[in-house]
Amino acid sequence: MTDLAKRFRKELGLRISPCYEALLKHHNEHLSSDPLTEPGWIPGVGNADFAIGTTQTFRSLFEDFPAPWIVIGYGGKKLIEKIGEEIDVYLALDVTDDSIHRVDSLGKRSPEAPHFRRWLAHKLARSLWERTHESHLFVAGASSEKAVKELRDRLMHLHREKALELEALAVLRRDSSGVLEVRHVHHVSVREAAAGGVAGFLLGSLLLHPVLGAAIGAAAGAVAGEEEFSLRHAGLEDDFIKELACTVLPDTWALLVLAKEVRIGPVLEELKGVGVKVLVTSLSKRGEERLREALEGKEDGGNRDSAGE
Repeated sequence: MTDLAKRFRKELGLRISPCYEALLKHHNEHLSSDPLTEPGWIPGVGNADFAIGTTQTFRSLFEDFPAPWIVIGYGGKKLIEKIGEEIDVYLALDVTDDSIHRVDSLGKRSPEAPHFRRWLAHKLARSLWERTHESHLFVAGASSEKAVKELRDRLMHLHREKALELEALAVLRRDSSGVLEVRHVHHVSVREAAAGGVAGFLLGSLLLHPVLGAAIGAAAGAVAGEEEFSLRHAGLEDDFIKELACTVLPDTWALLVLAKEVRIGPVLEELKGVGVKVLVTSLSKRGEERLREALEGKEDGGNRDSAGE
């Protein structure tokens, strides 16, 4: 048990889950002590001081606040129409089953996500990626290979039309038993193909990472290339690999995309209605929202032309 876990046990009387303990062990110093005013490294997720202090506050304010809950972050504001005012909404972790819940400053509660690990995965993968990389990353998932390959083909068209500069594409498949495979890899950029590329390191690591129980075979050789490289040489962290892989659910397909020079307007127009779900992206919050709207078949939110807006 880490010192932080002992502190939660002492001050809140709770044994925190292994996933939450691992997050704090590796990243507590990067998390915000006040996510209401400072989003921090993972937007909305507070550090141990915030979690313990805010949980104690909620316990003192609301007698029916669930004893196994820890307030781990801030979820924004919501409008109370009756009084015409906005109130704060917080995020709480139930340590009995690792589910995430929303609880507002009036004590009203509602479910947010069934699994802390998967809820956190895309947020943490994005933060780890942005720490050392300039290229845009996004991973989109679907229940069928057809949808993922259609997205791949449309992106290749956009690359030829110079609406974006693709570096690599990879079709991933996680089977019903949880094994992750790389089915197709496309090194679009000559520079990336010649060097082995970030995509090669990333995909090889996804396959070979022991935590994932992934298949090791011909696909791994095709991805990793002839030379032996480490995650450190590629600038990729072990934590990033685990978080990214966690976003691909069993019995689904996914497309991993590395790109630069993204002109978001033309890209969104071409990708409308593909019918896939965005799992991870390094775009801005607004860019991510618009990408989700396009890919998941919702109305587009505008036509501005920059990926970093």
